[in-house]
Amino acid sequence: MASRMSSHAAQRAVEDVLARLTLRQLVARMFIFPVSGPALTVDEAAWLAELQPGGVILVERNFGTPEDVHALTAAIHRSSPALPPLISLDQEGGVVTRLRDDPAPDAPTLGALALEDIGALARQRAELLAAYGFDLNFAPVADVAFSPDSFMTGRTFGSDPEWVADCVVAYLDGVKATPVIHCVKHFPGHGRVQVDSHQALPVLDVDPDAWASADALPFAAAVAAGTPMVMMGHLAVPMWDSLPASLSPVAVSVLREELGFDGAIVTDDLHMGALDNWQPLEIVDLAMAAGVDLLLYVDLPDEPDALVDHVVSRVAQGEISEARILESARRIVAMQLAATA
Repeated sequence: MASRMSSHAAQRAVEDVLARLTLRQLVARMFIFPVSGPALTVDEAAWLAELQPGGVILVERNFGTPEDVHALTAAIHRSSPALPPLISLDQEGGVVTRLRDDPAPDAPTLGALALEDIGALARQRAELLAAYGFDLNFAPVADVAFSPDSFMTGRTFGSDPEWVADCVVAYLDGVKATPVIHCVKHFPGHGRVQVDSHQALPVLDVDPDAWASADALPFAAAVAAGTPMVMMGHLAVPMWDSLPASLSPVAVSVLREELGFDGAIVTDDLHMGALDNWQPLEIVDLAMAAGVDLLLYVDLPDEPDALVDHVVSRVAQGEISEARILESARRIVAMQLAATA
């Protein structure tokens, strides 16, 4: 890859991009939306060009032949050539696999290898994703599967928090030289719960000291290693508040202030069963109030433009400051430019 820009030049490049965006475009950068199938329709291309969301996520329904995937990512990037949406996927290996020609195995298998092997395989996976046209992978998983009945069993590096932390760092070190952004997930950790957040809201009822000395270790290590993005999980944490961590200002504050993370924060999928008690616009409002940077939708909302326009309206009414929008847009754009520098 080309050498990284100086800090001053990088900041100037970010501000130059932000200065060219309208308020609606700045807000749209905070949303990741899906598309319908293995090929981009004419209507979808027009919609993406008009709205210019920050990202597009590809899920199982979007994966046809390798040629189809190449064509789809190229078409999505062409929809907004000046600042293309970040094309993302979940490629963990094993039970969460989108690309079948992935050279890397699942996290439990990786977790049984030497750290240098984890880094090498992570790099090979990232290089494959880049070749397909992907910009962002929602991996690695930093949850610790404390018991065999954990919701995350089969998707984590193991049950020892210190070893999982080492594996996460090895993975992140392996992908640093690639252009693919990687996202550590799912803060503050699903490893102690059995409830599937796709179906209902799990409750992480844990002693604060126990959490800090175990569950938090892989996330703290990832932050220290320079992870550009962290995903917030949908689980209630009574030691903080009654909201899901993905919508909780306290959870975001812990990540920012206690762990020192200054990169981009993304929610887990906002259509999951864990959030059934909240209405779509209420979820957007809570996410904005919590301070997350990116709102992720695996299923297209009935009126995705309305979600963006709702936030724009609240800014116009003085209920959300434009500085709040710029703060998130700045993180997102900085991350995107750094990955391609």
